[in-house]
Amino acid sequence: MKTYRWIVMIVLMLSVGTPAMSASAAAPYQTATPPPRSASISLSAPIPNPAVTGGDITFDLVINVANINPGVSGAEVYLSYNPALVAPPTTPNGAAEVLPDFFGSSIISINEVLPAAQCPSGGGNPCVHLVLAGPAQVTHNGVAARFHFSGLAEGMTCFNVVQSALVDANGFAVTHVPATQQCVPIQFRATITGVVQRQGVPANPNAGGGTLACSSISASGTAASGPLNTDINGGFNLTNLSAGTYTVRAVYPGYLATEKAGVSIVAGGSTSINLGTTSLRGGDANGDNAINILDIGAIISKFGRTGVAVKSASANCTVTDEPVDLNDDGSVNISDLAIAAGNWGSVGPKVWP
Repeated sequence: MKTYRWIVMIVLMLSVGTPAMSASAAAPYQTATPPPRSASISLSAPIPNPAVTGGDITFDLVINVANINPGVSGAEVYLSYNPALVAPPTTPNGAAEVLPDFFGSSIISINEVLPAAQCPSGGGNPCVHLVLAGPAQVTHNGVAARFHFSGLAEGMTCFNVVQSALVDANGFAVTHVPATQQCVPIQFRATITGVVQRQGVPANPNAGGGTLACSSISASGTAASGPLNTDINGGFNLTNLSAGTYTVRAVYPGYLATEKAGVSIVAGGSTSINLGTTSLRGGDANGDNAINILDIGAIISKFGRTGVAVKSASANCTVTDEPVDLNDDGSVNISDLAIAAGNWGSVGPKVWP
């Protein structure tokens, strides 16, 4: 028994006096856990949402990689679309605008639109074939390209990456999460265009006179659009109008208004309706849509004044016009009286021809 007790005491003394072995010493060959590898391709949400017929639809191709060694240096996608609802643009850049956000400025690309028979989706829809190659990206998230389409008809359209590939700098395939489809409704919208001229304008020979800009255009009816200003040539575009019936009105200080009633926009029909040209008749100096002695009196009361305000000569039509200067030459003179006298007795609004 004494021998046993001495053995126990010796073991306890040795265990107390011996320092504990560290974890690193116990496992000299243990290494840190490597960071996780990941890669994905995705499509951003289309803009605008909803889209409109005749309008542009854009969305991005986004590539995200993390800890891919020796780095992703190539990508290939086939993007299918419904040709009954959307179409790629006919510009030289095609449907895909290559951006340097992922691969940087040194990009090699193939960008083409293929018929359905050449797409890997089973022959259902045509597709955009995009191939990109550039400096290897080990860990990066960025936009590689931006797709552009135009809306053709009403309906829900979807864009699908039917096949995709990522490869590293050694040419080996990189496993990645493929992109999910993005869908957007397209609504029928139309644009009304036309030209508004004004009697006696542009003023000549006064070089400081106005232009055909700044006539105010608006549409009322099923929906509303405007008011907006004509450009320097009198042109205008009333956009984003839904199907229905409209009255288009043109006005400018000192002139009788002109209206075009019964302008019909038919769903599925033309997305652009041209009203042609109308000419506003001058002389309504007091803005009551009638040319009479009150207007003649208003012109005579300021006869001979120069340097008066001209709305159509101002930037962005911001100047409040002097309506008795009918022809916008900056002076109230015999030309203004002649225009008003020639239209004596006229009332508005005039009918847009």
